Amino acid sequence: MVYVTQYEKTKDMSILMVFSSSELGGAERSLTRMALASSPCVYQLATLDGEGPWCDWVRSQGLQPLVFGVRNGPLHGTLRLGAIVSLLRHVRREQIKIIYVCGLRASLWLRLLNWLAPDVKLVHGIRWNPGSNSRLDQIFRVVERWFGGLVDLYITNSQIAATTLIKRCGISMEKVRVIHNGIAEIPINIVPLARRPLNVLTVANLTPRKGYLEYLLAIEIILQQIPDVHFTFVGRDDMNGKVQSAIREKGLSERVSWVGFQQDVSSWMMSARLLVVPSLWNEGCPTAVLEAMSHGVPVVGYALDGLPELVRHEQDGFLVPVADTELLAKNIINLLRETEVANRMSASSLAHSVAEFQLNRCVRKHWDAFELLVKR
Repeated sequence: MVYVTQYEKTKDMSILMVFSSSELGGAERSLTRMALASSPCVYQLATLDGEGPWCDWVRSQGLQPLVFGVRNGPLHGTLRLGAIVSLLRHVRREQIKIIYVCGLRASLWLRLLNWLAPDVKLVHGIRWNPGSNSRLDQIFRVVERWFGGLVDLYITNSQIAATTLIKRCGISMEKVRVIHNGIAEIPINIVPLARRPLNVLTVANLTPRKGYLEYLLAIEIILQQIPDVHFTFVGRDDMNGKVQSAIREKGLSERVSWVGFQQDVSSWMMSARLLVVPSLWNEGCPTAVLEAMSHGVPVVGYALDGLPELVRHEQDGFLVPVADTELLAKNIINLLRETEVANRMSASSLAHSVAEFQLNRCVRKHWDAFELLVKR
């Protein structure tokens, strides 16, 4: 569906959107939807990885992705110099004006090789808040402090990430734009919460920073008071079965299900009473949160990074201090028991999604930023 039909491809506006991985995570899903909702032929979609789920998904949308890399078995996200060079050759051949890249290593390589395409503007998409003390974030901040001058524009999907770039990486405020993710369509025939089963949903790949192992402690507390609630985990397993093993060891197999990666999570959202975001660090603007709000699903999570920019505490859900497992469990129990409160938050979430997080707004803001960049 094209939202901004008045924007047509011009000689000065051809954008290559590049992902370092061909997995289908939140960043790949949200930015690809934005590109698909734009005017035809403005964006080309590419990966520096080999064939993967993202490639299949893009083809299912009627487009052919550019695949510059080759995977080494099941390993994904491996960056090869040959893929970067092939991409830059394509950029020169197709007269691309803007490269919009997601991924620190890919962005750094493109900066160092910018002499091969000196007239191309480089935009770095930041999809998380790089403000933690993790090794990755520390490396990120060093790279941006030393090489940030080689980036023409940064686009973050949260204000907190923009603040980190400006205050901790020394990036000029004029080079940073905040554009929250957007939802394409509001579902019709949304089932009222009271008619849904007691399902609690979490949509995120299984990684340590997503807090699944710690979340199991909260689940144990919840089940002591509401024994018939069911918890569903949706996402790719990047922890080699540690979460599933913990579920079995705690005797939670009948109450907690992991269903793996799902291309479309709408059916899960439709049957959920609430969405839980147990992430412990490095969140930006989670697509799953916006999808939940568009389905009228209240959100419970930690007051972390960009989450308070989406979820208004005590209006669209509850946000609690990071790692406070007991308070997380208490608020989940309250929403499952207090139907009136849950219904009020459901209506508020839906209205907030419609007012602030529609995809056409995301498309327009990207176009405005790129148009200004090219003119400048």
